[in-house]
Amino acid sequence: MAAQLDPMSQDQKAKTEAREDVKDSYETMRSDIAELANSVKRLAGAEFGGMVEGAQEQAELRFSQLEKAIRDKPAQAAMIAAGVGFLVGLMISR
Repeated sequence: MAAQLDPMSQDQKAKTEAREDVKDSYETMRSDIAELANSVKRLAGAEFGGMVEGAQEQAELRFSQLEKAIRDKPAQAAMIAAGVGFLVGLMISR
């Protein structure tokens, strides 16, 4: 009878060890994924941060050029604005 209990306890030990191995592997994988996510976040911030700054600079440049054009030719700017407003009004009314 004691011989029968011994294989059961060995089977239980093997299951327990397997569970611990899976748990350890899971924790390792989880920390690796978290580290990878942080690395991707830093890389994306560096890449897209530069793109956003460049886009902001470009927008500021275009806006200042537009302001200068409006100041240089206010009548032409008013006529263009009226024409655009008229076209938008036509499109909205349909």
